[in-house]
Amino acid sequence: MACKLSGARLLRVLACVLAAILVVGTTRLARAEGPEPDQAIPSVVPAPTASETTGSVPDEPLARARAVVATAARLFEAGQYAAALAEYSRAYQILQGHPRQYWVLHNLAACNERLFRYDVAVELYEEYLRRAPATEDDRKEVSAVLSTLRTLLATLVVESSVAGEVWLDDRLLGTAPGKWRVPAGRHIVEVRADRYESQRREVLLSAGQTEVDRFQLQRLSTYQGPPPTYFWVAVGLTGAATIAGATTGAMALGARRDGQAQAALHVDTQPEAERTRHLALASDIGFGAAILFGATATVLYFVTDWPKAGTTKDHSREPVAQRSLGVALVAPGGFGASLLGKF
Repeated sequence: MACKLSGARLLRVLACVLAAILVVGTTRLARAEGPEPDQAIPSVVPAPTASETTGSVPDEPLARARAVVATAARLFEAGQYAAALAEYSRAYQILQGHPRQYWVLHNLAACNERLFRYDVAVELYEEYLRRAPATEDDRKEVSAVLSTLRTLLATLVVESSVAGEVWLDDRLLGTAPGKWRVPAGRHIVEVRADRYESQRREVLLSAGQTEVDRFQLQRLSTYQGPPPTYFWVAVGLTGAATIAGATTGAMALGARRDGQAQAALHVDTQPEAERTRHLALASDIGFGAAILFGATATVLYFVTDWPKAGTTKDHSREPVAQRSLGVALVAPGGFGASLLGKF
């Protein structure tokens, strides 16, 4: 009896173990097939695109600028820094008024750095740091580059006797007098001013040093024209020649009438004919001289240095504006001349 009880207990134990095994196996199978309804699966969210960060409408200027910058980047990698600078400048203009315009300043500075325009590069890098947000990753790198470039600059001070343009090699710095940061080394400094002879000189600038250059510009000599005396002399000669020609012409006409009267009386008219010819020749010469002196006086009127009313003669006045002139003079007997000119 005791043995039978022990066998029954053993069967109950084996049944319990088998039931437990079936429950555990069913649970693992359910977990392998899928999650339970109340469980959440973690997912990866993709980074937002440029259009999503600015709203549903795409940022058209930024897209255009990115296309231009892509072209500029290829030129920069090929070593075509001047061409890349032109493309980056175009992208900067496209982003005029855009909050991301500062983004191109870094590229513009890099191009000028490769072109050895360290002063321009420093200004662009400084402008980039002023405008770029503090979250930009390259701010520390730009600050390090700035520290290096500043050690390569010198200070140029230009003083001039007159205000004029200051050129360093092939580019305009500004207006003298002035002070600029420029790359150290050997340069040609030139000062230009209107109506003054430009001056240029070669300078050797040391990094970290200040160079002061003084320029004394000489005014260009300009032709002021003859004094009014010449005009009045020409007018006087014209008047005298006209009077002489008119007088001898009148005498020639009188001699001709006398000859005609003597011819009517059958008197020898040879002396009167000779006198008439001489007087007529003298009249022609007088009128010819009057034409010549008159044309000279007319030209002198336009080129004479006339003093302005209420002012003293100023030799630094502006040149006389261009004028056109047409003159036609005719003397009695069909003689005449014409003159056309510009002054």
